[in-house]
Amino acid sequence: MADQVIRGTKDFQVPEYFNFADVIDEWAKNEKEGRRQSDHPALWWIDGAGNEVKWSYQDVALNSKKTANVLSTAADIKPGDRVMVILPRIPEYWLIQAACLRTGGVFVIMAINIGPKELQWRILRSKPVCVVACPCDQIDNELLDVVDQITSSGQVNIRSRILVNRMKQEQREGWLSFEDLFRTASADFQSVNSLSSATSNIFHTSGTTGNSKMAEHSQASTGLGSAGMRYSRFVETDLNWTTTPTGWSVLPICSFFMPWSVGSGSFVHYKNVTTREALETLQKYPITQGQFGPSFYMTALDEEDLKSFSFPKLYRCLVAGEPANKHMIRRWKEETGVELWNYYGQTETNVLTLPREPGDDSRYDSVGKPFPGIDMIIVNDNDQEVPPGTLGRVVIRVKPYRPVGMFTCYVDEPEKTLACYSGDFYVTGDLGRMDADGYFWVVGRADDMIFNNALNINPCEVENCLKGHPAVLDCAVVSSPHLMGQTIKAFIVLSSGFINRNHDELIKELQDHVTYNTAAWMCPKKVEFIGDLPRTVTGKVSRRELKNREWSTQ
Repeated sequence: MADQVIRGTKDFQVPEYFNFADVIDEWAKNEKEGRRQSDHPALWWIDGAGNEVKWSYQDVALNSKKTANVLSTAADIKPGDRVMVILPRIPEYWLIQAACLRTGGVFVIMAINIGPKELQWRILRSKPVCVVACPCDQIDNELLDVVDQITSSGQVNIRSRILVNRMKQEQREGWLSFEDLFRTASADFQSVNSLSSATSNIFHTSGTTGNSKMAEHSQASTGLGSAGMRYSRFVETDLNWTTTPTGWSVLPICSFFMPWSVGSGSFVHYKNVTTREALETLQKYPITQGQFGPSFYMTALDEEDLKSFSFPKLYRCLVAGEPANKHMIRRWKEETGVELWNYYGQTETNVLTLPREPGDDSRYDSVGKPFPGIDMIIVNDNDQEVPPGTLGRVVIRVKPYRPVGMFTCYVDEPEKTLACYSGDFYVTGDLGRMDADGYFWVVGRADDMIFNNALNINPCEVENCLKGHPAVLDCAVVSSPHLMGQTIKAFIVLSSGFINRNHDELIKELQDHVTYNTAAWMCPKKVEFIGDLPRTVTGKVSRRELKNREWSTQ
């Protein structure tokens, strides 16, 4: 088992003990002594209604120590105890994460828009000893009822329930008030001396290709793994805004571990902002980097006059969820003057790639090169590396050196954990290619491939071609039953200027566009115009839902 939890590279040996809370304290010390080279707060939170919180690193250190005392006393949290968090984007989310690191508790984040039945299933599986939740307009009270029902039934030994009332004052029987406990808590707390291999977080996967799994991460994989940001041109003077919902690994990785590992600031908006609200926020605040899902960029390019906006500090945007195509990236740069970058990572792996160089227009849609210490390659079905430019499976070498950011396991699912590996490699399940200079393109999931007329068709190639037509705002391509086999079907969201066009004529035009720019066998035989594409809660297009819809009707 030791080989599975001791991580490192040829040039870096993971220390036996590590706690990311010490990194926060070090930045607090630097700040106090005038050695932090940024005026941005560590956490800058707004609620869209005129309220805001600005916490320096010293504030974060002090407040997270008080919160650690809340967890260790009122909730009796010991190292290894699981703390389930059902919180929107409020400052206490960041405090609870830091306090879990200090106490050795395991931060188990939960999507706030999860259904009651799914929440019940996840509580029964994860067995938290403490639940922290927030009554607000974004969280259905029925979810809190589920927590109460399971606590009363004794199915899970939930020793404490803590209510955070930042957004709405509410009392629930059996729940402790975070505000009351915090107000009287001591600011003196000695963080536990954690092994690097100690569990720090459990992230639920998005369920894109199957039921959600609990991916276990350690102090090393979240804290030390995120320190790779120092190679990625993220600097101390940055103010980073990540709009991902709280239930997914992207938010703590990209707004907690990564920016705070280099001493930069995190900007947080409570609201699920509209496209225009996001653009106005970027214009109003000194945000240097913004991270949004692909739909934000598509809608902004389709509906807004971007040249009428001014972004005084913004110099880079990133795409979360899935890669943006080159047409979107090129137009965003032309209309805003701001670089738009893809990157690549998974719930199980942390961030894997360093984005392309600024101004590199030859690789617009590349996800970049792997971070130092990550040996990512493209192989065939026999785990043999393929020549540059060849489509194949994206894998990461884990022997003899295991990348620092890799997850430990899927909790209580040894068979699924083992299935992630083949020989010396971790198998991502994604398809991609690499050029001769080591830049990668990730083109989709291996199980999304379409078998049509004895050919394997990659749906992403068809989608990228369709997105090059001005009528297509967004699209997804899946297999669809046809005669005794399958064919290609495209679900298309139309750009605003094409909604009233004759659909039959437009379908023919789009099919001709694909045939001309790719090949006849890539042309979608079926086309359906749709108001919006189904997405997973992490913002990825759910091809699985579309494919299931197609095949279940037969």
